[in-house]
Amino acid sequence: DFGKPLNKAEDWKRAVDGIQKLSELAKPHNIQLNLECLNRFENYLLNTAQEGVQFVKEVDCDNVGVMLDTFHMNIEEDSLTEAIRDSGNLLGHFHIGEANRRCPYPQSRMNWTSIGNALREIGYNEYIVMEPFVRMGGQVGHDVSLWRDLSHGADDNQLDADAAYSVNYIRSIIGP
Repeated sequence: DFGKPLNKAEDWKRAVDGIQKLSELAKPHNIQLNLECLNRFENYLLNTAQEGVQFVKEVDCDNVGVMLDTFHMNIEEDSLTEAIRDSGNLLGHFHIGEANRRCPYPQSRMNWTSIGNALREIGYNEYIVMEPFVRMGGQVGHDVSLWRDLSHGADDNQLDADAAYSVNYIRSIIGP
């Protein structure tokens, strides 16, 4: 409840301690923990790549990294490519999607070529996951505050075709 008083410094300390403990539990199982930087409307602790990097450095565990998502970055970052570069080798997972949560496409506001170049510059070779949310309803639609149909009435076959097109587009500029 963001309407109540928050103590970010104290919450940050508790979170660092908690992630350090979780990291130790995860290590024997070869689990990597990547902490997602979310926009200010969904979270208050980690909103930017800079905060994510600072947090991960304070946790100081080799199985803890930063997770970035272009949807959230579009809201919080001055430069998506600088945020990627600043994350460097701490970037452990990357989500892609348009500023409106649709699948990436060539006529986008997002500069996918620059994003791909920044990922290559830092040597990122982990998964890139497309995360479109285009239909209302259900728990996910509610959780991401999707109050209108962004698919333009697409059926499942069209949604699959849109996703396949986006995957091929991203691969053509970012790589396999």
